[in-house]
Amino acid sequence: MSGDSVRYAWLPEAVRSERVARVAATLTRVVFGGRPGLALFCGALALYVLTWRIGVFFNDIGLYPWMLERLADGHLSLGVPGELGQGYPGMHYRDGRVWGRGYGLVGLALPVYWAVEVLDPLVDLRWLVVVGFSGLTLATSLLVGDLVGHRRRGLAAGVGLGTVALAGNAWFYKPYIGDLSTFALQITTMIAGAVLVVAVYRLLASRHGTTVGLLAGATVLLGTPVAFWASTPKRHTFSAMFVLLAVYAFAASRERDRAPLESAALRGGAYACGGLLAWVHAPEGITLLGALAVVDLPTAPRNDRRTLAVVAGLAGLSLVPYLATNAVVSGNPLLPPHFLDSYHGGSLAELTDGGAAGGGNGGSGGTASAGGSGAAGDATGGSAGSASGGALAAVVGTVAAVAGAVVAGFEAVRPLARRALDMYVGGFVALFTEPEGVFRTFVRWGEADKNVSNLFFDGETNLSVLESAPVLAALVALAPVLGRWGGRVRAGERRLREAVDPVDCLVLVFAALFLSLYLGNLPVQVQGTVRYLHPIYPLAVYGIFRIPEVRSLLTERTRAAALGYEAGVLLGGPVAFGALLFFDASKGGVVQPFGLASLAAAGVLAVALVAGRYDDRARGVAAGAFGVAAAMATVYLLLTSFVLFHYGPSALPAVDALSGEFRWLALTNG
Repeated sequence: MSGDSVRYAWLPEAVRSERVARVAATLTRVVFGGRPGLALFCGALALYVLTWRIGVFFNDIGLYPWMLERLADGHLSLGVPGELGQGYPGMHYRDGRVWGRGYGLVGLALPVYWAVEVLDPLVDLRWLVVVGFSGLTLATSLLVGDLVGHRRRGLAAGVGLGTVALAGNAWFYKPYIGDLSTFALQITTMIAGAVLVVAVYRLLASRHGTTVGLLAGATVLLGTPVAFWASTPKRHTFSAMFVLLAVYAFAASRERDRAPLESAALRGGAYACGGLLAWVHAPEGITLLGALAVVDLPTAPRNDRRTLAVVAGLAGLSLVPYLATNAVVSGNPLLPPHFLDSYHGGSLAELTDGGAAGGGNGGSGGTASAGGSGAAGDATGGSAGSASGGALAAVVGTVAAVAGAVVAGFEAVRPLARRALDMYVGGFVALFTEPEGVFRTFVRWGEADKNVSNLFFDGETNLSVLESAPVLAALVALAPVLGRWGGRVRAGERRLREAVDPVDCLVLVFAALFLSLYLGNLPVQVQGTVRYLHPIYPLAVYGIFRIPEVRSLLTERTRAAALGYEAGVLLGGPVAFGALLFFDASKGGVVQPFGLASLAAAGVLAVALVAGRYDDRARGVAAGAFGVAAAMATVYLLLTSFVLFHYGPSALPAVDALSGEFRWLALTNG
């Protein structure tokens, strides 16, 4: 024996168990914010695994497994043009090599990929998923039972559910061999989705208590499209995770009982989330960093040298992967791969012939550089008789070369900065000049031309923001709060700086910048649940639970909300599945009526919340309507995961068998 087993072997078993329990409790508190956060984490992963299909349903997702395999072999490039087996959207060309983009996504998945490679020869990975799902079910039931004061009932329910899940999956078990890279990417994305839910819990729990934190986390998990995208290895889940982690770190840094150094570290951690998000997707990461800078510096309790050094140091470290990747891929640390020339196939010779203009530009730059070197050489030769003069010339030449490289780098990104500014301004202008596009994005998608190039998103299977998450209708209760706040400020009761909460201000500034970034290009044909605005959903839920009326309503009438959710799932699920089975409806024929039903649920919730200000009886209706609105998102998740979007086998064999039978019935019924 060695380590702790030796150091504490002489202690009684009860004492050693107590020490292990203390360590576990500390880790749970630090990582998850306590047992409630751990319960949400396990529950989120269990739901994600339940609805997980191993595969991809976006064409460009196929690029990431390939990139991950290449990165694991030590290569950032995908290879030489003309020697690649296939092409995907998102591939770029520079200097005779083909490159990918979104390297942060595959970089974060690399440790999971290595672990999967080690485990694959030792054990059937699908069995690991089956056993892991049963374990997550048991852990979630036990933790929830403990939270509500019925630990034994929770344990009994967990054992029962876990055993049934294990037996059912064993009965239908069939081995499945997929590529390990896709498997690893989906696991990483699901972990990110679970971390996102925990971040929402910790953010609201730190401000309004455990109950509000739990309700907010559950709302994000069950009432928004977060679970829908959790097993899809695209940037959207990572974007939402980093944004919420940044907001949480920022909020924690503003707590009054924090030591100055701890507060500075948390502020730096918020910026670090922005730096890592830039590695995943540069425009969104830069947007987060900009929002943080705008809000953090003016509202910080202290901005002394030591504090700013800590903040800048952590922010700079987080940008190292982003800058290093850009330097290798694009040749400029400030230029992300997204802005390189797109690669659409072809041989190296064809690209060389077609890129004469680009080569001319490159040659011009090379000539200027060579001329600079020649000038430095002449200076050195002219002062050959003086060693000090030669050394000085060498230093001057080095400094000039570095300065020239920096200037050239900024010159290269100047057009991109102008383009980014145009995107923000264009999105803001679109809010007023393109009402139809705004309406289709946020309220009702409606009918659209069919797009046969995509099997799952054909133009009629898209939903608007409100159709995807009807609970966001609760934001209607924000209007009176803003009215009261504005009245107090105008009356001079509170100074503006004191009246504005820094965390709320950060959420509003980031949301405004993020919406401006994309609104000019929305809606698009293939957007699902308006996936480009994915971080807005958890931020909107944060806004909902910052409204005092909504908080008091849901904490006082939690049972009514839970009953509304149960009724929505138990009634809405069979109705949606039955429509597909008995009416021979297409995907769009199911999704669009479902969107109308979601809008109806949102409308009832909004009206009930407004009426609840004047009639206490309406408050119970509002709580139940909130639960029904959340249930609509859950029903959509189950409907699409089990039936509509059958792009690969379910990770759980029992789900795969049952959903396959249902699909067969739907096809033969027509």
